[in-house]
Amino acid sequence: MKHLFATFVGILFIALAFSVQTARAQEDVGRLVEQLEEHSDKFVKSLGTALDGSQYNGTSSEDEIHGYVKRFEDATDKLKDNWGDNKNNKVAATEVLERARTIDTFLKNHALGDVVTTDWNTIKSDLERIAKAYKLKMGM
Repeated sequence: MKHLFATFVGILFIALAFSVQTARAQEDVGRLVEQLEEHSDKFVKSLGTALDGSQYNGTSSEDEIHGYVKRFEDATDKLKDNWGDNKNNKVAATEVLERARTIDTFLKNHALGDVVTTDWNTIKSDLERIAKAYKLKMGM
């Protein structure tokens, strides 16, 4: 009987530890999504400044990147909203990564300066951590 009780207590302890670890991981992802949003805002500002002073100002390329960024921000907002409800997180994270790939490709083909590159690399770092949290492939 003592052995059965000890086994039960051990299983209960493991379940509790796993539950605490899962809660911490979810909390970390929540903070990461908030951080991604802050870094995205900074990127949008530096991108706008770079575009205004570039050869792309007033062109279809400028419209194109603004559209990509808008869809990325919308996907990020959806991830943030879904995270709070703990629903469709992986689907929302996948969409964020897909939108980011489009921006990444654009930036590789259009030089917009060191500030934009640095801000985008910060976002990519956030995205790597989000991809890892949801066990997704980064693809950038």
